[in-house]
Amino acid sequence: MAVGTLFPRMRMAKANGHGRFGIVHSNLEICLVNTFFRAGFRLATLLGVSLFLAHPSSVLAAPKTTTIETLPAVMVGDRVVDIAYNLGVLPECMSVRASLWPMADKFKTVSQPVGCPKCVTTARKNAVPGALKTHGISRVIIEKNDQFCLFTPGLKPENVVPLLKDSGASIEYVDFSQGLDTAIRQTAKLLNREAQGEELIAKHTKELAEVQAGLPQSAKGKTVVIINGTYQPDTGKCLLRVEAPRYYADKFLLGPLGCANVGDAFKGTAEASNGHYPVRKIKGEADLSPLLAANPDVIVMTGDATAVQQALARQLQTTSDLAKIKAIRDMAVYALPLYIDSSVIEYPQILRKWALALGR
Repeated sequence: MAVGTLFPRMRMAKANGHGRFGIVHSNLEICLVNTFFRAGFRLATLLGVSLFLAHPSSVLAAPKTTTIETLPAVMVGDRVVDIAYNLGVLPECMSVRASLWPMADKFKTVSQPVGCPKCVTTARKNAVPGALKTHGISRVIIEKNDQFCLFTPGLKPENVVPLLKDSGASIEYVDFSQGLDTAIRQTAKLLNREAQGEELIAKHTKELAEVQAGLPQSAKGKTVVIINGTYQPDTGKCLLRVEAPRYYADKFLLGPLGCANVGDAFKGTAEASNGHYPVRKIKGEADLSPLLAANPDVIVMTGDATAVQQALARQLQTTSDLAKIKAIRDMAVYALPLYIDSSVIEYPQILRKWALALGR
């Protein structure tokens, strides 16, 4: 097994021959920064609100355990992998929504991605059976969840089971239909970490209750546009998309805060793809002019904030009225973690960050 860096600013301790490696943690700072745009406005220091210098996923806390054990198994499903990680375990192979879930990038140095649960049951039907054979694995742990992905209704990780009939692998399930606590207990039992599972439940329950009790009333009624950015360092190009209403941000973040997603301003003639509207380009530049009609109270940047910042700066050079929309006028532009209900254990931390920003 290759040993790599799971999180930024961590040093890897020596690996032994038993599928374990140590992680020596250093603090992952959450920094307040000044971001300057030269096109007519400036995002000043955001008092009490964090802009993340690194990818937002990097601010998610690692589990308290100082070692991660690799399990000879294939896990299918984001949430079961996230729970296992927080119990100090990662599988040798995983089928998760890696292109959407930021934390998946951190797991790739330990757990080999074999494709998302959709592609391993459609275009790449031999991906999981092939991984079992290649790695000499005979165990598959599957997330059972009828609401697995809001972007693809009807997608179920257990759809991979018929493809495993000739593999000889044992198949085990973690059922999320009875709630997260039950799923944690089931996962902990499969991993022989029952005590750690109860500790994780207690910690998560306490954190979530504290965050929910402290949700700011000042956030209620605010309108929000969420812009997801991808920056291509080789070309310097930026790709943007806007999160459509009715998906993960609405259900888990904006809804609890009493905010409204006004991303439909970017709808145009295209339907949402993976819950997002692509931001069209005009003469090679992202067109953010729909922000004028939306006039949001807050702009949230997810993914690579640099891509969004550059696009906003360029748009301001040609559309000076953009500086008059409420979010820019009031310096309410924040870089926050993307959430697609994969990082279920980290959810209280993510909700807290959104509450801190939107309640300003």
